[in-house]
Amino acid sequence: MTKAEFTSAVKSVFDACRHLSEISGKIRKFTPDGRMVGDIGEVIAALFYQVELHGEGRHDWDGTYNSRNVQIKATGSKGTYLKQPPEGGFGEGLLMVFYIDRESGEDTLVYNGDIQQVWEGLTHLQMSRAGEKAISLDRLRTLQRSVRPEDVIPLR
Repeated sequence: MTKAEFTSAVKSVFDACRHLSEISGKIRKFTPDGRMVGDIGEVIAALFYQVELHGEGRHDWDGTYNSRNVQIKATGSKGTYLKQPPEGGFGEGLLMVFYIDRESGEDTLVYNGDIQQVWEGLTHLQMSRAGEKAISLDRLRTLQRSVRPEDVIPLR
């Protein structure tokens, strides 16, 4: 599958949701849920970056790169969240955060690097009841500038 084919398929999902909203008289807003958008991010990481995905249903890590755990986030909004670290901490874990444009279906890699660096940048925030902390994409872009080259997951 090419990047263009994948982008076109993602755009079709968002177009279908917009169409369902319109034909229902906008009495319901049809939007892809967090699970679907998250799955899109995981597939991008697996197809176009060097991430090997775990099976579905894991609550801590989505995959691995060079024997390092990877957490993958995708969003169509201005921010995302990080879950509370696993019992053993994040260790040498990595984080990839993708922005998915709802109009074009195109993705942008916003953050690609050490997950601990991001978590430490959230120490001033209160954790939600679900054990999560929110972070803006702008903040992630700033943090990306200080990522070490050895913490970047390359394209295939």
